[in-house]
Parts: sequence; structure tokens; C-alpha cells
Amino acid sequence: MPDQNLHDQQNADRTRYTDLIIQSTARNKVIIAGPGTGKSFTFRKLLETKSGDNLALTFINNLAFDLQKDLGELAESHTFHGYCKKLLHKISVEGIDTDFYYFPKLPLLIKSDADLVGVSLDKFDEAFHTLTEDDRIGFYIERGNFYNAVGHSDAVYRVLKYFQSGTATLPTFCQVVVDEYQDFNPLEVAFIDELIKTSPVLIAGDDDQAIYNFKNASPYHIRAKSSHLDFTKFELPYCSRCPQVIVDAVSDITSKAKALNKLQGRIDKKYFCFLPDKESDSIKYSKILDVNCSTHTRKAPYISKFIEKEISTIPQEEIDQAREKGFPCVLIAGPSYYTRQIYEHLKTNFTNIDYPDEQNKEIDIMEGYKVLMKDTESNLGWRIILECSDYKQKAKILKDTHASKKKFIDTLDQSFRDEHLLVVGILKKIKADEQITEDNKNLIAEKCGHTIDEIKKILGVEDIEEEDKKNNEDTSVSIKITTINGSKGLSANYVFMVGMNNTCSVLVREKRKMLAGFPFDRNNPTDNEICQLIVGITRTRKKCYLISNSRFGEIYNIQKSLFIDWVNSAKIDRIIVNADYFKNS
Repeated sequence: MPDQNLHDQQNADRTRYTDLIIQSTARNKVIIAGPGTGKSFTFRKLLETKSGDNLALTFINNLAFDLQKDLGELAESHTFHGYCKKLLHKISVEGIDTDFYYFPKLPLLIKSDADLVGVSLDKFDEAFHTLTEDDRIGFYIERGNFYNAVGHSDAVYRVLKYFQSGTATLPTFCQVVVDEYQDFNPLEVAFIDELIKTSPVLIAGDDDQAIYNFKNASPYHIRAKSSHLDFTKFELPYCSRCPQVIVDAVSDITSKAKALNKLQGRIDKKYFCFLPDKESDSIKYSKILDVNCSTHTRKAPYISKFIEKEISTIPQEEIDQAREKGFPCVLIAGPSYYTRQIYEHLKTNFTNIDYPDEQNKEIDIMEGYKVLMKDTESNLGWRIILECSDYKQKAKILKDTHASKKKFIDTLDQSFRDEHLLVVGILKKIKADEQITEDNKNLIAEKCGHTIDEIKKILGVEDIEEEDKKNNEDTSVSIKITTINGSKGLSANYVFMVGMNNTCSVLVREKRKMLAGFPFDRNNPTDNEICQLIVGITRTRKKCYLISNSRFGEIYNIQKSLFIDWVNSAKIDRIIVNADYFKNS
């Protein structure tokens, strides 16, 4: 039976925390908000009090999409690079014009440039992220100018330097809101500091969720803002996403981390389960599942079979609820060497699976052809074609054009140009939905490395069957598979964290094989790994599974992650998954 007095007290207390933020007259505010504590709701309530133009910024696409959905017309919502891309199309930045190409893989291309022209430069994104003004940035900007193109980080850098130069001031807003500040790097922090000069800014974040150190982000920045004299600090302590057991587990984890002298400088914060919303789930799902699979091989994929079995028991009403509210019903997070196998197993029985294509990380020749379809003389387009070809004079062409600044098309062999312009012409016909010959289909498939259907999809040409698929919504259980970092901004009714093992190194046929664990070094877990653990479990709306395995392929005697023991054993139910488990169930 719910404790109505406690519910009333929590409702009043949560409203008080929100009202303190909305009614504050402080110009700049920082909100320390744990997972699921209603940041978007608070942003909306605040922006409803503003009569002018507002801006909302975050740093990854799915978070920006959620902000746009939650805030609607109250603010223009962007990722950092999306907002800077918009500005670059309006301002006059030296070296590129306003019709530049936006090519997120530009750092890969420019790294290849450096190698081919004999310049020993690497880690260009790191230079931008940390504002390290050395030869890397100079070389990168020069090559970006040559291609009339920008990527993610250099787009922010170019805009920042433009406005820091005093040439102009950033647009003024009635209110700027900035989400996930704990994952900002020095480049993004400097950009926000420029915005602060012209507009009131509200920053939100949680240093317990700082997981993007790979892009040189640091929780230092939100910790510094939380104690800065120019900012007033607020809290949102009530979690409406997770059941009580997850909220309590976060407390266990942070307490253990602090006992080990981890998370130094951490912001002390309150974090409560909001029982008016989560009491029934907290009662029904009162334990975290510690699942140890005796093995996981291609012939005995116990992890995949266990997850499949659990998914098959999910009530239809919970599947429908997730679809109606716009989040996946199931989230599977972990290293790709687990998730790839799990995906291959699940896709034979489930149709509604979202698993990002890892191949998309590499440069694809189709990206070059798409550029040449717009401009057959584009340096970027021809450079991508060169990168994906075995053109023998590639290094010489790069060195010559780097020195002379001649366009690629003026230095390439006529036969090479004609060969690829023929492909461009055929692609234009496909784009226009014109008929092409079988010979042309075969040529296109050979040159592009894709089927005709894949090419149509890349070009944005959809057949009737594809349109019907979009119109007919899949109402089966929705499953999202990703890494822990990729789960940021997501939530699901059921969360399966896989790869919950300690690192294991063994000799197999006289060769050393290693399975990287989580944490990688059991004797010295990093702050980033601790925060990943917190992020992973707090994606949970109902039930959380921490899955380990004693064998993976040829590697035996794997021990479960020490992180599992960081959670009070009273909050854990343990399941052993072996051959008998499947026989008896």
C-alpha cells in the first residue's frame, strides 16, 4: 500500500526544487542533476517564462533530438557542431565559403594527407578539443580550406576563433540552456564562455556521468562551474526513471569509489527515487540480476540465448508502453565483440532491432561520388575517390597539389577522371529514378562496393516496398544494441549490460590471448569506468541485468567484474546460466 504522506512530501519537495530554478533571478545557473531527474521538464518550465529567442545545446545527436522534441518551439535545439555548422553557413570565415561541405570523417582524410605528404602529424581532434595551437591545427585548417570542408571539431573551432577575434559577437538569446556539461571538453567550454558574454546561460550536468574522456572531456568543468561566483548552483534530486534498487545501487557505487579515493573532487549531491512514479516498479523489480553464463561461444551462445529467453517473457503492455513513450523496450549495452554476436542471434527471431552499422566509421567511396554529383571539380570529392582507390600516383598527386594548390581534377590522369565521371553520371540517373542498363548496374555495384538497393538508400531514393515499411510501424518489442557510451541519452524498460567481467589473459596453443574486462584493471578502476557503470545501470526503467561469462570462445576461467560486488548483495539476485538452466526452463 503506497504511503500517501511520503508521496505528497516528495511531490511538494520536487516542485520546490524546480521552482527554485525557475523563479531565480540569477543570470547564470548550474543544475546538478542525476540520471532521470527531469532536466528537460525543468528546461521547458524555465523557457515558458521567457518571451524572446532561446537556444538549447548538447553534444550528441540523440540528446539534441530529445531536446527538440521536449522543448518544441520554445528553443532552437542543436548539437554543438550542428549549431556551429549553421553559423558557418552565415558568417564569413577565412579559407572556406558558406557553401562548404560538412564531412564528419574529414580528420581521417587529413590524417591520410599527412602520411602521404610525409608530415608526422596525428590526433588532430585532440588538438582541437584541447585548444592546443600547434602544427596539427595549422596543417588541418590548411587542408580543410583546400577541400572547402569542415568536420565536427574544426567547425566549432572555426566559429570560436571567428567570434573571439572580435570580428563580431555571437547571436544574443533570451536564454541559453546547455545539457550534459560534464562531457564537455576545453573547446566546447570556451564556446560556452563566449555565449555567456552575450546571453544568460543555464548549464546542467552530473559529474557522476562523465564518460567521454575519449574526446578530452572532463568533469572538472562542471565542478568548476558549480562553485564559480558567476553561477548559482541548484539541484534536481528526484529520479522518475529508475526503480529504488537502481537509485540505491548508485549510492553503493559512489560510496565504494570514494572509499578507494576515486571520483576525487566529486560534487556532493542528493539522489532519491521518486516513488509517486516508481513505487510499483520498485516493488515488482526489487533486485538487480547478476547473471553468470558458464560459456559464450558460437556453438553455445548462452548470453544470447538467455537474453532471448528474457525478452520473450516481456508483457505486451510494456512493449506498447515503450513504443508509445518513444524509448526502446530493451537496451543491450557492452563491447562490440559481445553485442555483434548477440545481434546476429537475436535478429533471427526479432525484427525491431536497432544496431548501428560499424562499417559507417570508415571512408566510403560513395561519399566521394555524392560530392562529385554536386560538383565534378570538387577537391573533396576527388580526394575521397583517391583514398578509396589504388591509384599508383596517389602520394605524388597529394604532394604536388599540397605545394601548388592546384585542383585535383587538373592533375589526375584523363582515364582516371573519365572512369569515375562515368560512375557519377550513372548515379545521377539512379538519383533521378531513371532506368539504367544491366551493364551499368554491374559497373556501379563493382565501383561502389554496394548493391543497387544499398546505393538507392545512400542516395535517398526509396522504392515502394521501403516506403511501405516506414508506413507500417513495427509493433513488436523494440531492441537497441550499443556500447555503454552509446547508451548515453537513452533509457529502456529492460537493460542488459554484457561483458561484466574482469580482464582475463590466458595461453591458448602457446599464444597469449586476452579478453578486456570492465574495469580493464581490477586493481585500479578508472573514474571514467566507474561513471560508465553508473550510466549503464541508470538507463533502467524497470529491470537491470549484469551479465558475466566464465568462458568466451577459447578463453576460460574468466571472473565476473569486481564492479558487481560494489553493489550491496542484498540488492542482488544471482542466476547461473548453464546447460541445466536451459534444460530446466
